[in-house]
Amino acid sequence: MQAPWRAQYWRSRAPEGWPPRQHKLRDRRTPRLLCFLWLMPYQVIAFTMAEVRQGALNFQRQLSAVLRELPEIKVYAVSPFDLEERRRFKDRFGGDIVYFLNDAAWQECERSGLTLESVGEISDEELPRRRTVVVGKPERG
Repeated sequence: MQAPWRAQYWRSRAPEGWPPRQHKLRDRRTPRLLCFLWLMPYQVIAFTMAEVRQGALNFQRQLSAVLRELPEIKVYAVSPFDLEERRRFKDRFGGDIVYFLNDAAWQECERSGLTLESVGEISDEELPRRRTVVVGKPERG
């Protein structure tokens, strides 16, 4: 007999319309989940100049080789002409050269056995305003 009383007490303290009906709850969660998945599409990798001299950029050649089969591959870098953005991303991720790999590029790196270490994830909105396409076909504006 205690359980119904607790439920009635809880409902009296709950906000209007709470708990939501099941179909409303499902409709609310699905867009949030899709939004979360949509907003985190880029893996960030950063290299020091010493790593670049030792051949760390070989991943570009391997990704370019499969670009014909997977045209959705995109790897971006901060534009070399935007010094403020380069400094901001260098401070944030700790490398002299910072690259942003979309999900298709990251999965292809894992599939082909490339050992790249992600230093973070960023959303599409957090990409640099001025960026260059390192691997991939340029977007048409």
